[in-house]
Amino acid sequence: MVIRLPRSGNFTILPAMNAVFYRAAGGIVVRGKEVLVLRKLTKGEWMLPKGKVEDGETLEAAALRETREETGYRNPRVLTNLGTERAEFWLNNRRITRDETYFLMDLMDETRDEFPTHDDAEWDRAIFELHWIPLAEASERLDFEPAREFMRRAAQWLAAHYNHHHGSA
Repeated sequence: MVIRLPRSGNFTILPAMNAVFYRAAGGIVVRGKEVLVLRKLTKGEWMLPKGKVEDGETLEAAALRETREETGYRNPRVLTNLGTERAEFWLNNRRITRDETYFLMDLMDETRDEFPTHDDAEWDRAIFELHWIPLAEASERLDFEPAREFMRRAAQWLAAHYNHHHGSA
């Protein structure tokens, strides 16, 4: 059961339930028939760029910021909003409820920042390995179900739209 309370920000602790709710946003970045996925070196998990939405930040702005921070690509561009899914799990004896929103993106160019552009950038680059993999394989490669569902949505959107604009998908 999730209790909704008035929130001053995007991160709410409900002490009685030992529960935490927050919003996260991320990007599915495509290049032709490939998609960018991250491999977390500490656990070997395959995931998508995403992170917590900061206070006063739109979901789209958060998704673009997290994608830049975790991949180094300077100029991702949003193609469409793929919707929101809820993830619920236990972490450190707390019940975490996270609403994840993903945006489908492409790259305006291949420019990447070689140096950290924010406090956590160096840490992000150290723990994530970037891989461009075939879109068709991406859903099964990812380790978590919300991400798999968003990858399926991305593939469906691309099949319907991308061919017309870019000649390949």
